[in-house]
Amino acid sequence: MAEIKSTLDLVLEKTRHLTLSEEEKLSLERKELERKLQAVVNRYLDEKLSLGELKEEMEKIGKDQRGLARELLKRHLLAQFNVDADNSMVLNALREVNSFDTGQLTTLQREYEAEKEKRRNFLVQENLSALKQRGISGSAVVPNMSRVPEWDQFLKSLSKRYQERLKGIMGF
Repeated sequence: MAEIKSTLDLVLEKTRHLTLSEEEKLSLERKELERKLQAVVNRYLDEKLSLGELKEEMEKIGKDQRGLARELLKRHLLAQFNVDADNSMVLNALREVNSFDTGQLTTLQREYEAEKEKRRNFLVQENLSALKQRGISGSAVVPNMSRVPEWDQFLKSLSKRYQERLKGIMGF
C-alpha cells in the first residue's frame, strides 16, 4: 500500500535544496530586529517597561547589530514625537539610551507652545471684545475656542509648519 504524504512533507521534500542568500539572511535579520525594537518601544511608551528596562533590552542585542539597533530605536522614538503631546518619555529614551541631543526637539516644542499660546490669547481677547460689544461680559465669560474658525485654521497651519520642521530635525 502506498504511503500518503502530508502537504508539509511534500513542501519540505521539494524545497530541501533551497537556501537563503547572504543578502536575504541580512534582510530577514533586520526585519526581525526592527519588529523587536518596535515592540520594545511600544511597551516602553505604554509604560510597561521602565527606562532602565529599555536600556537592558538594548544591551541584550548582539554587538554586531547594536549600531543598527540604536538607529532603528532612534527612528521609532522620533516617529512618536508629537508637538501637541507630552514627549518626556520619548526625549528621555533618546537622551539616555541613544545619547541623542534632544535640544532641537525641546526648542521646537517650546516654540510651538509659545506661538500657539500667543495666538490663543489674541483670539480670546478678540472674541471677548466682540461679546462685550453685544452686551455679554463678566468674569465668567470664556469664549469657546473650538467654535472659533480662525483658531481651527491656525492650529492646522501651525501643526503643518512644525511637522515640516520636525522632519528636518529628524533627517527623514
